[in-house]
Amino acid sequence: MPEHAIFVPALYTHNATIDAQHKELIKRVNDLYDAIEKGGDAAGEKAKESLEFLTQYTVFHFQAEENLMKTTGYPLFTEHKKIHDNFVITVRGLVDKLAELGPTPEFADLVEKEFTAWIINHIQGTDIKTIEWINNKSGDQMQNLL
Repeated sequence: MPEHAIFVPALYTHNATIDAQHKELIKRVNDLYDAIEKGGDAAGEKAKESLEFLTQYTVFHFQAEENLMKTTGYPLFTEHKKIHDNFVITVRGLVDKLAELGPTPEFADLVEKEFTAWIINHIQGTDIKTIEWINNKSGDQMQNLL
């Protein structure tokens, strides 16, 4: 069973809205791990509910990021959106994998590999660079110093 994900300081983009949404993504993937770890008769249904919410929230979050990129004229918007679109396909594939594998340690390991590790790497790399560009473009230099 993977360990719970932790929102560490290195994940802060210094955009309050985006950071709050990233924290929610981490919380929700941990809810999924909890459902799997708890086991029992209700584990499958609880894991399914958690994963469905996580999938919907991922789409919601990406739309918020994409709207921010569009309104600020972010030059790598198309590339960033493609990354998001591909990840949504991966996350939706986890729904099928849950139906196939059930709420097992094997499925939890798959979530860790395909969701948790990916989202943390994406935040630390692509998202932080994007928000830095947006903050510089908007002249909000104080945001870059936090």
